[in-house]
Amino acid sequence: MITFLTTVHILACIGLIILVLMQDSKGGGMFSGQSSSNSVLGATGGATLTNNLTKVVSVILAVTCLSLAVMMAKSQKSVVDTGVMANANQPAAQPTTPIAAMAASVDATKTAPAAPPATTAPAEPKK
Repeated sequence: MITFLTTVHILACIGLIILVLMQDSKGGGMFSGQSSSNSVLGATGGATLTNNLTKVVSVILAVTCLSLAVMMAKSQKSVVDTGVMANANQPAAQPTTPIAAMAASVDATKTAPAAPPATTAPAEPKK
């Protein structure tokens, strides 16, 4: 489905580019060498076929853009979920009661006295 929508989206992009270039503007469009009058349907001229097609293709482009964004957001997970750290060991659970938290902090501050450094007797010279 994503491939189909992507194909429609790309075709709509190309079609919109072509339609915008084909439209007759005040300075002349892509085919400004043609001298045609737009005053057939009134002083300002009616909506031409290219104007109507541009509106339709732009709506198709917007719909495919939004639907692709929604579909891609649902199908992919975060980098954090799939990265190297996803399988890392979880830290130990912290105590939830205040008494257990105080006991854990007291246990953490207690340390065994350091053993005196071992001394070695100097080696006696050989005779």
